[in-house]
Amino acid sequence: MSNIKLFYYPMSGHSHKVLTLASMLGLSIDTESVDLKSGEHKTEPFVSLNPAAKVPVLVDGDTVITDSHAILFYLARHYDPAHTWYPADLPTQVEIQRWLAISAGELCTGPVALRGIRVLGKPGDETQAMQQTLRLFSLLSTQLEHQPWLAGASPTLADIALYSYTALIVQLEPSLRDFPRVIDWLARFEQLPGYCSLPAK
Repeated sequence: MSNIKLFYYPMSGHSHKVLTLASMLGLSIDTESVDLKSGEHKTEPFVSLNPAAKVPVLVDGDTVITDSHAILFYLARHYDPAHTWYPADLPTQVEIQRWLAISAGELCTGPVALRGIRVLGKPGDETQAMQQTLRLFSLLSTQLEHQPWLAGASPTLADIALYSYTALIVQLEPSLRDFPRVIDWLARFEQLPGYCSLPAK
């Protein structure tokens, strides 16, 4: 039996990030779906694990980690002795941190918000979310002009953090396919060993 358990929501791109890294690291983890639609994430015992009432949450023995980026960092540092996903060199680490900040910022105000409005029926300004999405795609396209991956020549946590919601919003908005470098990057990511399929919508 696995000692690692992930509390997640199948439709969550943030959960998908964690499942993807775990798969790419070859980790065997138990999963438990948390029903966000019924409000399960706001009830006990889940809020005892994460008072912020959000998924995903990773439990590894006595260690509890909340927030998808914190979980990615934990898994990379604890279960990736080759330092593939979070390389040891400082310049790459700095670049990864920059993209994690973008994932928590521009990605959430753009693709995450736009998908939430269109698919999940969440309130929001769809026009503004689309504008933010286009800005993010322009930024990604510029970054990928001279290198195959966001933080350099090899895939890292930066790519995992940005992939899920970028790919999900491309499925919803055909005009975003006008960014060929981004589309090529998504295709490269999907060829990586251990790649996990996206949520259904």
